[in-house]
Amino acid sequence: MKYFIGLMLICGLLSGQVLYEEYFTDGNMQLEWRPWFTDSLGIGDSMGVINDPTTPGGDSWAGRISNEYMSVAGLTYSGASNMVDYSVEAWIYTIVSTTSGPYNGIAARMNPSTRYYYRLVSDFDNSERIRLGLIGSGGFPVVLRDWSSGEIPGGVPSSSSWHKFGLTVSHDSLWCYYDEQMLPGCPIINDSVSSGHFGVYTFSMSDTASTKCDNIIVLDVTGIAEHGSDPEAVFSVSPNPFRYKTVISFGKAQSVECRELKIYDASGRLVKSFDFPTLTTWDGKDSYGNSAAPGVYFVTVKNSAILVKVVKL
Repeated sequence: MKYFIGLMLICGLLSGQVLYEEYFTDGNMQLEWRPWFTDSLGIGDSMGVINDPTTPGGDSWAGRISNEYMSVAGLTYSGASNMVDYSVEAWIYTIVSTTSGPYNGIAARMNPSTRYYYRLVSDFDNSERIRLGLIGSGGFPVVLRDWSSGEIPGGVPSSSSWHKFGLTVSHDSLWCYYDEQMLPGCPIINDSVSSGHFGVYTFSMSDTASTKCDNIIVLDVTGIAEHGSDPEAVFSVSPNPFRYKTVISFGKAQSVECRELKIYDASGRLVKSFDFPTLTTWDGKDSYGNSAAPGVYFVTVKNSAILVKVVKL
C-alpha cells in the first residue's frame, strides 16, 4: 500500500525542487533581500555585494551582511513567509577570534509576525562551538544544541575562513550540517516555528560585525515524513530527507520474507540493492559509486516502500 502512496506523491515532489538560488554573479543579486531589524523609517542592515577573490563560488563576488546600522545583530532574509519544509545551505565566512568574536551563520523559518526563527551559527572565539538556537518571544535566544570543538567536523578552524552551513527543517525536526557533514544528535526536535523565510545572520554584542556569504541554495523538502517513530513499520529511513547519508533499519525484520532491499529512482531504474540486513547505511551512491542526483527515490522491501528524498550530495 505504501508503494502506491509514494507514486501518487512523487509528481508534486519533483516539481520546483530548487526554490531559490543566490550566487551574486557579476556583482548582482538574484533575490530580494530585506532587513529583519529596522527603525521607524523601515531602514536596517541588509544584504550587499562585494568583490572578493577568495569566494568559494569562484567568480570573485560574494554577499555581505553586517550589524553596522542596527547594532548587535545583522540579519537579512529572503524567500516567502509560507515556506514550511525546506533546506537552506550557504557558504559563510566564519570569524575566528581569541576575544569575544561574532556569530556567523544562517537562519530558517523566519516569521515576521511572531519574530521567531531558527539560527545555526559559528561561535569561534574562546567558546569554540557551533550553536543551534531558537529566537523567541522578545527576541531572547533559546539554545537548542551546542556542538563543542570535538564534535565539529574538522575541528574549530585556526583562522577565519569559508565554511558551508546547512539547515533542513521538516515538520518538527531540524538537521544541521557543517562542511557537508551532519552534526551529531540530529534531528533536533522543536515545533516552535512552523514556517517562514530563510536568511543570513551575524551578531556581536560589543562591536561591529559582518560576514560574507555565497552560493545560497534553498531546496523544497515538502512531503517527506519521518518514519522512524512507528514501531509497527517494516522498516524506517532516518534522516529523511538526507544530504550525505541515511540509516535504514528494521522494526519487524524477522517477520519479513525477503532477500533484498532495493532503491529505485523516480523512473523505476534500480539504483542500488543490498542483501537483507538488519541495519544499513545508504550514502546516496549507486552500485557503481556514482552520487545520486538530488530527487525522490523509493527504498523497497518486498511489498513495502518508503519515499526518500536526496536533497544534496
